Amino acid sequence: MNRHGTKTLFQLCYPLFLNGFLSLAVTLADQMIISSYSDAAAAAISIANQVLGVAYDLSGLLAVGGVILVARSLGAGDEARARQIANVAIVANAALSLLIALVLVPAGPLVLSMINTPPEIVGDARVYIHVIAAAMVFNGFLSAAVAVLRAFGHVKAILLLGVFANVLYIGLEYALIHGWGPVPSLGVFGSALATLAVRVTGVLLLVWILARRLQLQRRSGLAARAWAALVRRLFMLSYPSVLDNMAYAFCQLIFVGFIAGLGVSAVLGRSYTLSLTAFLSLIVMTISQGNEVMVGWRVGAGDAAAARARALRSAAIAAVLATALAVVLYLFARPLIGLFTANEEVHASARQLLLLSIFLQPVTALNMVLFNSLKAAGDVLAPVVASQLVMWLVALPLAWVLTRHHGMGVAALWIVFIVEETLKSAYMLHRWLRGRWQPMGLAAAAA
Repeated sequence: MNRHGTKTLFQLCYPLFLNGFLSLAVTLADQMIISSYSDAAAAAISIANQVLGVAYDLSGLLAVGGVILVARSLGAGDEARARQIANVAIVANAALSLLIALVLVPAGPLVLSMINTPPEIVGDARVYIHVIAAAMVFNGFLSAAVAVLRAFGHVKAILLLGVFANVLYIGLEYALIHGWGPVPSLGVFGSALATLAVRVTGVLLLVWILARRLQLQRRSGLAARAWAALVRRLFMLSYPSVLDNMAYAFCQLIFVGFIAGLGVSAVLGRSYTLSLTAFLSLIVMTISQGNEVMVGWRVGAGDAAAARARALRSAAIAAVLATALAVVLYLFARPLIGLFTANEEVHASARQLLLLSIFLQPVTALNMVLFNSLKAAGDVLAPVVASQLVMWLVALPLAWVLTRHHGMGVAALWIVFIVEETLKSAYMLHRWLRGRWQPMGLAAAAA
């Protein structure tokens, strides 16, 4: 491995964690700001973001393959090739996101009606989706550019960009939602405008960072045929895991449809619990992202044994940390939920979900870290197929039975998640230990 491969998991993860923690803090502050405006506005944005989840996942399609190929090229010591891949991934992903934005404008409101969105929040949710559609183009550029910086190990640049973007966002968010000076109160529309403004600013800054840190130019230096071939390779590495994420987001939409008919309180109980447990997801995601790069470096260098050991250590660390912090969240549930609402019905629902989250976190961590490890090693299709089978053949039917026929409400979804993640993590661990990924990873590294 070259100099990039000497970095430790901590060195790769702590800037990503700090950036994610700041984003999480801003998300919580954002939710408090919009909740203080009105519960209806908070519910509208929550539902809209669930609809937008599929579009967000698809807008990062080629970024997934970009991380894998850049990390492997760096592991093999070929930085010039890594820069070419980075250039193609960013440009192609931005173009793809433009297409997504064009589809989202008519499709978003249609999905809102399909998931039984409460009538009192449909209008605000529709406005939010339309403005975020414009931001989606910039999000595609950001997703690929940040992924490339992560693969090169420039995680401190990601942190500095995140600090600036989040501070800017929270200031704009408050001013545009509640009004400030000559700026009128715009509510949900103001929240969406703040997101759009920050996405545009982020792209401008990243263009400068990429040119300065990686010396990337507007052109990749590849002929049209080679450029198209590289895009196809990025797509083949990316589409299984991105389709998995999209299918997961779509399945979540169906789950939301199961509980949306229970009213705004049910939607908010789920939303506030997800906001609080987002800190746990952040820890797992950060470790998974750092580990993914390290596994890619080791696979690129041809060291399968080191890649195997690295992934198992990372999965254990993520599971222990996330579970311990889930216990802490539950112990302080009442004051934490009180940051968002005084509604006792919402409090009771969220406390129950936080208790169930203690059992959800370890299997979620194991699944995520090992799934991304398999992906970094080139073993993508089989894990995705297994994940989809569990979700559609087990999780979805079970959720239908528990919510519709047993009246268990939102808690049923968390029970379903525990069953689903347990089955997925067992499969990922089995596949990683059996070493089915080794021939794929080492062959791809040599290619």
